[in-house]
Amino acid sequence: MSVKTKTQSRRAAAEPFAAGVALTGAVAKLALAAPSAAAPSLHVKDTLMARIRGARAAERDETPAGWRFESAARPEGWRTTKLPGVRVKTLSVDERRDVVMLLMEMAPGARFPDHVHIAGGDEGLVLSGDVITGGRLMRAGDYYFAGEGTSQGATVSPSGCTALLSLTARAWNEWRAALA
Repeated sequence: MSVKTKTQSRRAAAEPFAAGVALTGAVAKLALAAPSAAAPSLHVKDTLMARIRGARAAERDETPAGWRFESAARPEGWRTTKLPGVRVKTLSVDERRDVVMLLMEMAPGARFPDHVHIAGGDEGLVLSGDVITGGRLMRAGDYYFAGEGTSQGATVSPSGCTALLSLTARAWNEWRAALA
Protein backbone atom coordinates (compact mmCIF):
# COMPACT_ATOMS: atom_id res chain seq x y z
CA MET A 1 0.00 0.00 0.00
CA SER A 2 1.36 3.44 -0.85
CA VAL A 3 1.66 6.25 1.75
CA LYS A 4 -1.12 8.17 0.03
CA THR A 5 -3.45 5.18 0.22
CA LYS A 6 -2.77 4.71 3.97
CA THR A 7 -3.54 8.37 4.64
CA GLN A 8 -6.75 8.16 2.62
CA SER A 9 -7.76 4.97 4.45
CA ARG A 10 -7.16 6.59 7.86
CA ARG A 11 -9.16 9.67 6.84
CA ALA A 12 -12.01 7.56 5.49
CA ALA A 13 -12.16 5.57 8.76
CA ALA A 14 -12.13 8.72 10.90
CA GLU A 15 -14.40 10.91 8.74
CA PRO A 16 -16.31 8.82 6.21
CA PHE A 17 -18.20 11.83 4.81
CA ALA A 18 -15.28 14.29 4.60
CA ALA A 19 -14.68 16.00 1.25
CA GLY A 20 -12.45 13.97 -1.03
CA VAL A 21 -13.04 10.66 0.76
CA ALA A 22 -14.54 7.91 -1.35
CA LEU A 23 -17.56 6.20 0.18
CA THR A 24 -17.39 2.47 0.82
CA GLY A 25 -19.89 0.37 -1.07
CA ALA A 26 -22.09 -0.20 1.99
CA VAL A 27 -22.12 3.49 2.96
CA ALA A 28 -22.91 4.53 -0.62
CA LYS A 29 -25.83 2.05 -0.78
CA LEU A 30 -27.20 3.31 2.56
CA ALA A 31 -26.97 6.92 1.37
CA LEU A 32 -28.90 6.09 -1.80
CA ALA A 33 -31.51 4.05 0.09
CA ALA A 34 -32.27 6.83 2.61
CA PRO A 35 -35.51 8.70 1.97
CA SER A 36 -35.11 12.20 0.65
CA ALA A 37 -35.43 14.90 3.28
CA ALA A 38 -38.84 16.52 3.49
CA ALA A 39 -39.02 20.29 3.23
CA PRO A 40 -39.25 21.94 6.67
CA SER A 41 -42.66 23.10 7.80
CA LEU A 42 -43.57 26.78 7.43
CA HIS A 43 -43.29 27.18 11.22
CA VAL A 44 -39.75 25.74 11.27
CA LYS A 45 -38.72 27.91 8.33
CA ASP A 46 -40.21 31.09 9.88
CA THR A 47 -38.55 30.36 13.24
CA LEU A 48 -35.18 29.74 11.61
CA MET A 49 -35.39 32.91 9.49
CA ALA A 50 -36.38 35.00 12.56
CA ARG A 51 -33.35 33.67 14.44
CA ILE A 52 -31.08 34.50 11.51
CA ARG A 53 -32.51 38.04 11.25
CA GLY A 54 -32.15 38.49 15.03
CA ALA A 55 -28.56 37.27 15.01
CA ARG A 56 -27.67 39.60 12.14
CA ALA A 57 -29.30 42.59 13.88
CA ALA A 58 -27.42 41.75 17.09
CA GLU A 59 -24.12 41.53 15.17
CA ARG A 60 -24.77 45.01 13.72
CA ASP A 61 -25.88 46.22 17.18
CA GLU A 62 -29.18 47.46 15.73
CA THR A 63 -31.86 48.39 18.24
CA PRO A 64 -35.35 49.23 16.96
CA ALA A 65 -36.73 52.63 17.97
CA GLY A 66 -38.38 52.48 21.38
CA TRP A 67 -36.53 49.31 22.42
CA ARG A 68 -33.68 48.73 24.87
CA PHE A 69 -31.96 45.45 25.66
CA GLU A 70 -30.09 44.41 28.80
CA SER A 71 -28.40 41.22 29.85
CA ALA A 72 -27.51 39.85 33.26
CA ALA A 73 -24.37 38.43 31.64
CA ARG A 74 -23.03 41.83 30.56
CA PRO A 75 -20.94 43.66 33.18
CA GLU A 76 -22.23 47.14 32.29
CA GLY A 77 -24.75 48.61 34.72
CA TRP A 78 -24.09 46.33 37.69
CA ARG A 79 -23.56 48.27 40.94
CA THR A 80 -22.13 46.89 44.13
CA THR A 81 -23.92 47.62 47.39
CA LYS A 82 -22.70 47.98 50.96
CA LEU A 83 -24.05 44.46 51.52
CA PRO A 84 -21.22 41.96 50.91
CA GLY A 85 -21.93 39.79 47.86
CA VAL A 86 -25.04 41.72 46.75
CA ARG A 87 -25.14 43.78 43.57
CA VAL A 88 -27.97 45.25 41.51
CA LYS A 89 -28.60 46.29 37.93
CA THR A 90 -31.46 48.75 37.31
CA LEU A 91 -33.38 47.76 34.19
CA SER A 92 -36.10 50.42 34.16
CA VAL A 93 -37.59 53.14 36.32
CA ASP A 94 -41.10 54.37 35.54
CA GLU A 95 -41.90 57.11 38.05
CA ARG A 96 -45.31 57.75 36.43
CA ARG A 97 -46.44 54.14 37.03
CA ASP A 98 -44.33 53.90 40.23
CA VAL A 99 -42.58 50.74 39.01
CA VAL A 100 -38.90 49.74 38.97
CA MET A 101 -37.48 46.58 37.41
CA LEU A 102 -34.05 45.41 38.46
CA LEU A 103 -31.78 42.42 38.60
CA MET A 104 -30.29 41.41 41.92
CA GLU A 105 -27.34 39.09 42.17
CA MET A 106 -26.36 37.46 45.44
CA ALA A 107 -23.10 35.56 45.90
CA PRO A 108 -23.17 32.25 47.81
CA GLY A 109 -23.95 32.99 51.46
CA ALA A 110 -24.89 36.64 50.82
CA ARG A 111 -27.65 38.18 52.97
CA PHE A 112 -30.18 40.93 52.44
CA PRO A 113 -31.33 42.25 55.85
CA ASP A 114 -34.77 42.09 57.48
CA HIS A 115 -37.10 44.83 56.27
CA VAL A 116 -40.72 45.93 56.16
CA HIS A 117 -42.35 46.81 52.83
CA ILE A 118 -43.44 50.31 53.84
CA ALA A 119 -43.33 52.10 50.47
CA GLY A 120 -45.11 49.36 48.55
CA GLY A 121 -44.56 45.66 48.10
CA ASP A 122 -42.20 43.86 45.80
CA GLU A 123 -42.20 40.73 43.72
CA GLY A 124 -39.53 38.63 42.15
CA LEU A 125 -38.63 35.72 39.95
CA VAL A 126 -35.51 33.64 40.61
CA LEU A 127 -33.63 33.34 37.32
CA SER A 128 -30.75 31.17 38.48
CA GLY A 129 -29.43 29.65 41.68
CA ASP A 130 -31.36 29.58 44.93
CA VAL A 131 -32.48 31.96 47.65
CA ILE A 132 -34.35 31.70 50.94
CA THR A 133 -36.92 34.49 51.34
CA GLY A 134 -40.24 34.67 53.14
CA GLY A 135 -39.27 31.44 54.90
CA ARG A 136 -39.13 29.48 51.64
CA LEU A 137 -36.30 28.01 49.59
CA MET A 138 -36.78 29.24 46.04
CA ARG A 139 -34.99 27.99 42.93
CA ALA A 140 -34.82 29.09 39.30
CA GLY A 141 -38.35 29.64 37.98
CA ASP A 142 -39.90 30.33 41.41
CA TYR A 143 -41.87 33.56 41.96
CA TYR A 144 -42.85 35.49 45.08
CA PHE A 145 -45.03 38.49 45.92
CA ALA A 146 -44.73 40.44 49.20
CA GLY A 147 -47.46 43.04 49.63
CA GLU A 148 -47.16 46.49 51.16
CA GLY A 149 -46.89 46.34 54.94
CA THR A 150 -45.46 42.82 55.02
CA SER A 151 -42.36 42.03 57.04
CA GLN A 152 -39.56 40.15 55.34
CA GLY A 153 -36.90 38.38 57.36
CA ALA A 154 -33.34 38.15 56.11
CA THR A 155 -33.02 36.91 52.55
CA VAL A 156 -30.11 34.50 52.13
CA SER A 157 -28.71 32.75 49.06
CA PRO A 158 -27.11 29.40 49.93
CA SER A 159 -25.35 28.89 46.58
CA GLY A 160 -25.81 32.29 44.90
CA CYS A 161 -28.62 33.54 42.72
CA THR A 162 -29.80 36.07 40.18
CA ALA A 163 -33.37 37.35 40.47
CA LEU A 164 -35.61 39.73 38.55
CA LEU A 165 -37.37 42.10 40.96
CA SER A 166 -40.21 44.57 40.56
CA LEU A 167 -40.92 47.16 43.23
CA THR A 168 -42.33 50.63 43.57
CA ALA A 169 -40.14 53.58 42.60
CA ARG A 170 -40.74 54.93 46.13
CA ALA A 171 -39.34 51.72 47.64
CA TRP A 172 -36.42 51.70 45.17
CA ASN A 173 -35.45 55.24 46.17
CA GLU A 174 -35.38 54.12 49.82
CA TRP A 175 -33.41 50.96 48.95
CA ARG A 176 -30.82 52.90 46.94
CA ALA A 177 -30.21 55.28 49.81
CA ALA A 178 -29.88 52.40 52.31
CA LEU A 179 -27.65 50.29 50.03
CA ALA A 180 -25.27 53.08 48.91
